[in-house]
Amino acid sequence: MVITNQTYQNPINLLLGEIYFYYTPILVNLGLVGNCLSVFVFFGTKLRHSSSSIYLGALAISDIGFLITIFMAWLTPAGIDIFIRSGFCQFFMYLGSLCSFLSVWFVVAFTVERFVAVRWPLRRQSLCTVTRAKATVIKLTVVAAFWCSPVLLFTKTYTERSIIHGGNIITCDLNSDWKLWANIHNSIDAVLTFVLPFVMIVIFNTLIARNIYRFNRTRRTLTIESDGSNKRGACSQSPRDRMPQIKVTKMLLLVSTTFFCLYTPSYVVRVITFVLVRIDVEV
Repeated sequence: MVITNQTYQNPINLLLGEIYFYYTPILVNLGLVGNCLSVFVFFGTKLRHSSSSIYLGALAISDIGFLITIFMAWLTPAGIDIFIRSGFCQFFMYLGSLCSFLSVWFVVAFTVERFVAVRWPLRRQSLCTVTRAKATVIKLTVVAAFWCSPVLLFTKTYTERSIIHGGNIITCDLNSDWKLWANIHNSIDAVLTFVLPFVMIVIFNTLIARNIYRFNRTRRTLTIESDGSNKRGACSQSPRDRMPQIKVTKMLLLVSTTFFCLYTPSYVVRVITFVLVRIDVEV
């Protein structure tokens, strides 16, 4: 990410700049309101006793942090240069990387938990606990904080002379002293925050969908048999007991799928940008 106080120079950049300038605050405000409400619902109501709520609440908090980073970057073209000040530049780049890492892996965590709940329903009470969910969130946060810490070294503010506009421009850009290590870190980070989570979510969502399909088929079979033999209670008790969990699982299955559908374009842009920068450097 490069943030400057330089105005956009060509018609395409000008148009994109106008869209970015007006679209970003709307997105950030709606996102902050929605995620703050989510935090209250998942942590401030009886839903806090559900392990899935711990993951979803933590996901909402990490999304809030990422939205704050986006908003601080937006303030630069708006005329408030907090983001491009030394110290703030490094902190907000670190915060954005940290929250991005956590958001992805929180989705992976509750996806795996839902698979366990559907695959081994009799062990759900002992495996999918609030305590275990909190421990997982804490462990992921510690790992993310450690992994993203090099970003503090990889970013730096520069003051450059603008030939077109005259005067100086300030940028929050890659620290040239750490360019090689930053490229290596960025490549590994792309695997850790996109490729690996994407593969895991696809696999576990497929397994979850298969188990839900089997459950629905079994439930229909038992219902038909119980209607025919007039023994509805004895035959359908187990499927009926699992219905609330199946509904929750379907909802979370939709959440994880939607998350990655919306998350993929940003990483496609990230990869394209990274490749173009490498080509530009080599030339």
